[in-house]
Amino acid sequence: MTRIEKSIEINASPEKVWTFVNWDYVPEMFESVKKVEWTSEEHNKLGSTLHFTSSMAGINNEADAEITEWTTNEKASWRTTSGNPTMLFTATLAPTRNGTTVTFVVDYEVPYSVLGKIIDKLRIHKGMEKDGENALKKMKAMAEK
Repeated sequence: MTRIEKSIEINASPEKVWTFVNWDYVPEMFESVKKVEWTSEEHNKLGSTLHFTSSMAGINNEADAEITEWTTNEKASWRTTSGNPTMLFTATLAPTRNGTTVTFVVDYEVPYSVLGKIIDKLRIHKGMEKDGENALKKMKAMAEK
């Protein structure tokens, strides 16, 4: 699996930042995610499920995901349960003297053996890194309002 890890310090409390650690804000923060539809009755909780559409490096994708960890004001994780690439995503919040450090970690695996690895190195990895950086900047702007 390939790993991307990005962090940013936000001048807001973990409680305020946590507001934006939910799938309802994902299409607003992540340029690659186009649409999110909940497939479970409960949203943004351990075990909640959803369907999302995305586009990265010219590749359109539909996938299902499940929230696998949810510790309010601290950590949220989800994993894809269908679609490609296979992804594991974690958002961690840590209080600082001036606010909160937010860290996004995504582990992903692109299918299609050698061809997938080449496309990943040339386009997908760079696109996902940029999308993660931009999402953190958008989260910072929203939380610091």
